[in-house]
Amino acid sequence: MSMEGQVKWKTGRSPLFDKGGSILVDGLLLCTDGSSKLYLIEPDPSAFKPIATAELLKLETGDKRSPNQNWAPLALADGKLLIRDQSRLMCVKVAK
Repeated sequence: MSMEGQVKWKTGRSPLFDKGGSILVDGLLLCTDGSSKLYLIEPDPSAFKPIATAELLKLETGDKRSPNQNWAPLALADGKLLIRDQSRLMCVKVAK
């Protein structure tokens, strides 16, 4: 969105950034889809520009837990990202 609230672009359902968290780091966005994926995105008002994706919180085959929900805010310190779902907390190095 622009500073005036005008929508610049939408991803729709592909990917669906429904309830996931976002954080701006060194001019790039780290965003979760609220389920299992983490996205590195170049913020650009002209279009959605994903740089990389990682499926960090995927449920394993046969896992009896309910569908994954990672709605918690993201936290970053010293190049390490804290991301969690309903039953796991992960610390992932995201720095070069």
